[in-house]
Amino acid sequence: MAGFVVRRLAQLLPMLLGASLLIFAVIRLAPGDPYSGLIDPRMDPVKVAELRQRHCLDCPLPQQYWRWLSNALRGDLGTSIRFRVPVAELIGDRLGPSLALGVTAESIALLAGIPFGILAAVRRGTWVDTAVTAVALGGLAIPAFFFGLLLLRWLSLGGLQILPSAGFTTPGTQLTGLPLFLDAARHLILPATALGVTSIAGLMSHVRAALLEVLQQDYLRTARAKGLPERVVLYRHALRNALIPVVTLLGLNLPGILGGAIITESIFLWPGIGRLTYTALLERDYPVLMALNLMFAGLTLLGSLLADIGYAAVDPRVRFE
Repeated sequence: MAGFVVRRLAQLLPMLLGASLLIFAVIRLAPGDPYSGLIDPRMDPVKVAELRQRHCLDCPLPQQYWRWLSNALRGDLGTSIRFRVPVAELIGDRLGPSLALGVTAESIALLAGIPFGILAAVRRGTWVDTAVTAVALGGLAIPAFFFGLLLLRWLSLGGLQILPSAGFTTPGTQLTGLPLFLDAARHLILPATALGVTSIAGLMSHVRAALLEVLQQDYLRTARAKGLPERVVLYRHALRNALIPVVTLLGLNLPGILGGAIITESIFLWPGIGRLTYTALLERDYPVLMALNLMFAGLTLLGSLLADIGYAAVDPRVRFE
């Protein structure tokens, strides 16, 4: 296993290099640049030319890429054209809120999706299975942003008005310690619920389908014939094998924990990576877009590696040489 992990880690660098080249090409080949639509038309063209020259936007594309890559290898991701602060500092400030939102939403999905999936599989063909499957299909049909708007209407802006509608903390307050944590937790409830509840349906469907397939295996009939309690057969022998596709899903969800909530973060004005990505896209903030997309590519590769490691953890038959 150790050799496998080392080999996979060694493959990350060339794969990230190829990803950075592809991302750079896609971003820079789009028409226009950050100064195409934002600058006051009355601004002196000489000043505009100086700004483009300062960011090397009028250099040949290979030269631009080499300049970005050489700086990135030295740990310098550049300066945001929109916010005029170092990109690393900008992303670092947004990581905490995005991590809190992503982990909370994923926890909601796991805590509800896996038990409901098991329940639907064990009670296959009954009204319980029908009800859970119907709710799951409804959840798959509702986008997270639309469910978020409904939550805003019911619990914040109208209806009960018991939860804050936007932001990470209450503006104008100087809270610290536990009061700050509780205030942030209240602001977290709506966006995390919007993301987590709409993710339950997909996870539940994967668990149900995988468990139904495993429950038909001969080794489970043998376990029952030996007199093992149904609880032991289900949770010790069937569920571990049924979780393999779930592990794959969770591994590939790793980038989504940080940057998969672009619209939801924008709706709730959540100061996270998703909202930063949306702003950088709108304003063609090249340094920020390059750094964010490279981070997402790295997280995708890391998630794939963690999924492979997870296979061996849930299924003892899996071994990597």
